[in-house]
Amino acid sequence: MSQNIDQEVNTINYQDFNNPATGETTIQGIRGVSESENVYISGSLLGQNEVMQGLIYKGPLLGNGNKGEWYVVNFPNVGTETVTNTSCYGPNNGPNGTVQIVGSYKTSTSSSTSTSKAVSGNLGFYYEGPIDGSGTWTQVSPNGGNTNNVFVHSTMGGLAVGNYDVENDKNGYAFIYDVATKEFTDFILPDSITNTLYGIWHNGGNSYTLAGGYSSHKLGKLSQAFLADYDSKTKSISNLKSFSYNNETILSIVTHFEGITISQDNGYNMPADWISANGEGGGASFVSVKRNSDGSFGEANWIDIDFPNSSLTSANTVYRNNVLGIYVAKSDTGSTAISSFTAKVEVDK
Repeated sequence: MSQNIDQEVNTINYQDFNNPATGETTIQGIRGVSESENVYISGSLLGQNEVMQGLIYKGPLLGNGNKGEWYVVNFPNVGTETVTNTSCYGPNNGPNGTVQIVGSYKTSTSSSTSTSKAVSGNLGFYYEGPIDGSGTWTQVSPNGGNTNNVFVHSTMGGLAVGNYDVENDKNGYAFIYDVATKEFTDFILPDSITNTLYGIWHNGGNSYTLAGGYSSHKLGKLSQAFLADYDSKTKSISNLKSFSYNNETILSIVTHFEGITISQDNGYNMPADWISANGEGGGASFVSVKRNSDGSFGEANWIDIDFPNSSLTSANTVYRNNVLGIYVAKSDTGSTAISSFTAKVEVDK
């Protein structure tokens, strides 16, 4: 049975938000700038010849992307290897006014096989330094480098989270990366087939809350979103809770949390993408979850995000009560145009 909590919504204010340069902007991450009302926004810019470059924005979350500064940042070429594209995911505040960025990149040789390790597709990275990209870039290589694709999705509190797969095995593996020690920890939920980690929030000390999705043997290939607490010292998982779109476990086919931010009412806000079997197809939502008095997670409140006059909306990241992502504009000619957006959710409880 479907159950929504506190559903009365005053308004959702939608706004295009793109790099004014020529090309297609995809927003993929956001974090508030320390001691400021500004934000960092990360993403990618797809330009001529299908070349993808990393993007970082610093400024207010106002207007259509023209109120702050945009920076094009790319993983640097290494030796004879040419970096062919860069895509930036979750940004974070670094020490002494620097910025931390994670993401993925490709090189001219990353689709070839190296020795006995099948290295191909996307490679992961961690960056720390000035916002112009002139700092230190580090390749993130879980599973001893034996990966088919690596995506580092989010970083906070000295840890980064992401996913990879290996050749001839597309189940999907999640990992936690310690930035200081460069150590990797596999993240595997009980009775799971696949695991994804897209969001991390540092609660302080050794305490983190993680968000993503997983499929289980119990539900077959169906995927659920989840929240779980993680202790970086003991590497233990606690308070695991699964979520399905609209709190509907029968009709929900796929539900996934794309990120996480803390809310003002002892809880968390998440952007979600979902697919339902009730005729609605797929869509995006703003999800809020409070903690119970015993520390466990409560039920989710779902508010759908649907950019006006679009054929598809995807929620990629969240900051306070703002969801950011991309949408596909409707066209009478059948052509597609992708644009990034912000959606500010005002809830009248």
